[in-house]
Amino acid sequence: MSYWDDQSPDNEGVLGGFGQVSPADIMDSRRFLVKCFSERLQEAKETGEDLVAADCGAGIGRVSKDLLLQFFQQVDVVEPSEHLLDTARKNLKTTSGGHRAVNFFRCGLEGFEPEKGRYDALWIQWALMYLTDEDAVAFLRRCKAKMKAKGVMFLKENVCDRGFLVDSDDCSMTRSHAYFDELFRVAGLRLVHTAVQRNFPKCLFKVRMYCLAVDD
Repeated sequence: MSYWDDQSPDNEGVLGGFGQVSPADIMDSRRFLVKCFSERLQEAKETGEDLVAADCGAGIGRVSKDLLLQFFQQVDVVEPSEHLLDTARKNLKTTSGGHRAVNFFRCGLEGFEPEKGRYDALWIQWALMYLTDEDAVAFLRRCKAKMKAKGVMFLKENVCDRGFLVDSDDCSMTRSHAYFDELFRVAGLRLVHTAVQRNFPKCLFKVRMYCLAVDD
C-alpha cells in the first residue's frame, strides 16, 4: 500500500514508468472485451438495459475512462490508495453519452464487498498480484456469489513461466498461467477465454487476459 502512495498519480506512476504501453494495453483489452462480451452487449442494446461494471484496483481510473465507460453505462471504482482514488474522481468527473462513474470505494480487493446483483462485469487488472492466494480466492468467491446472471470477470495480470515470483519492492506476486488456472478452479469460476497481450516491450513480463464466467 505504501508503495502506491508514493507513486505519481499519472500513467507513468501507475504503469511503473512504462506509461507508453497504455494505448496498446487499452487496444487489446477492448478487443478482448468485445470478443468475450459481445452477445451481452448486443442484448442490452436491444432491450435498453443499463450495464454496470466495477474497475477493481483502478488506480487513477485509466481503464475506466479509456475502456469501461465506452461500454458500460455505470462504472464503480475500487482503489485502496487515497491519492490515486482522488485523481480518479477528477479524471472521471466528466463523461459523455450518459455513461458515468458512480461510486468510488477506497478499499483493497480483500475488503471489497460487491453489492448483490449490481454488476454485469468486473475488470481486475494488475491487482490480484497484490493478494495472497487465500485472499484472492475469497475475493473471487465473494464476487461470483453476488454478480448478476451472465456476469463475467475480466482478469489481466502479469504471468511467469512456472510457479510464482515475488517482487520485494512492491510486494507483488507474479503467478504462472497454470497457477491462475488452479486459483480459478478453487474459486469455482469457469474459464471462457484467454489471450496474451501484444505489443508490449520485451523486457516486461508477459501479460495474459482471462474472461471468467460466474455460472457453474
